[in-house]
Amino acid sequence: MAELQMLLEEEIPSGKRALIESYQNLTRVADYCENNYIQATDKRKALEETKAYTTQSLASVAYQINALANNVLQLLDIQASQLRRMESSINHISQTVDIHKEKVARREIGILTTNKNTSRTHKIIAPANMERPVRYIRKPIDYTVLDDVGHGVKWLKAKHGNNQPARTGTLSRTNPPTQKPPSPPVSGRGTLGRNTPYKTLEPVKPPTVPNDYMTSPARLGSQHSPGRTASLNQRPRTHSGSSGGSGSRENSGSSSIGIPIAVPTPSPPTAGPVADSPTPPPPPPPDDIPMFDDSPPPPPPPPVDYEDEEAAVVQYSDPYADGDPAWAPKNYIEKVVAIYDYTKDKDDELSFKEGAIIYVIKKNDDGWFEGVCNRVTGLFPGNYVESIMHYTD
Repeated sequence: MAELQMLLEEEIPSGKRALIESYQNLTRVADYCENNYIQATDKRKALEETKAYTTQSLASVAYQINALANNVLQLLDIQASQLRRMESSINHISQTVDIHKEKVARREIGILTTNKNTSRTHKIIAPANMERPVRYIRKPIDYTVLDDVGHGVKWLKAKHGNNQPARTGTLSRTNPPTQKPPSPPVSGRGTLGRNTPYKTLEPVKPPTVPNDYMTSPARLGSQHSPGRTASLNQRPRTHSGSSGGSGSRENSGSSSIGIPIAVPTPSPPTAGPVADSPTPPPPPPPDDIPMFDDSPPPPPPPPVDYEDEEAAVVQYSDPYADGDPAWAPKNYIEKVVAIYDYTKDKDDELSFKEGAIIYVIKKNDDGWFEGVCNRVTGLFPGNYVESIMHYTD
């Protein structure tokens, strides 16, 4: 505050007086220089003297203006700091007033409220009668609960005891598969583009066929149909993960080689009637099969009898037996027949009915096939079809 007063009362007024005195002195110096130049005999010397007075006067005036300007700027800084302090004080007072108003308002609101009586009670109350612990009862494990689940080979119980000779029958027709081959989102194997391409899956071990599961010779001759129609046995399929070739089963044993399954070979139809002849029995197992040990194989299990009712088969007629249609591809792997109805889930899949003929042009490793059916090319699950073949006369 004293500095501000000193500037206002001493520094700034003295600076103004110095400027006024310099103005008067400059007027007298100008008159002197003019008269001296007129009266002097040496004009050059008078001119140099006039230049010196002019430089000295200019420097003096500039110094005085600079000193006065600094004093004015210092005065403005001091006044600005005082204004900031005053603004802070006003803000503090305003906040104090707002706090007071808040307290008054809350007090007025509190007058309108009523007291609430709260009763203190225990939040957790122990039950009066404790529950008796339930005694653990061990239940035996029933290993036959899931025998009828899935599409695996089922052993049927004997109706007339176990003393009947063993015979085999055609497996009964099953429902369509509920699960299609998976389509994981990795690079595709087929030639068609899909939004979710396929990848190679880990191969699944084929199912093991019991040693005593053999084909009855009595049924070998009844698998043929007249003309060029064929019948397929509906049997469960297991996705093996292979991409080509035939779907033959292998009998895997742990300590010995089991009896191989005899597959009948159908004979070509003849033009005239043929007399019924007994079907030759299946060939005996070769003698040079390597054994894992020298011990004799274990005895076969007791014979099992199947149900007597005849199983349903899928009848189909191949209109393209004599020659492929015009829309059939030139190069294809095999010709298959649909054994279930299938409706496509995506745009690049095929839809077909039971008995439809499909030309397979690609087999993917994940169980999906690519083929052509009725001029439409697309993907379809491999477990919905069965391979067919025709025999010439």
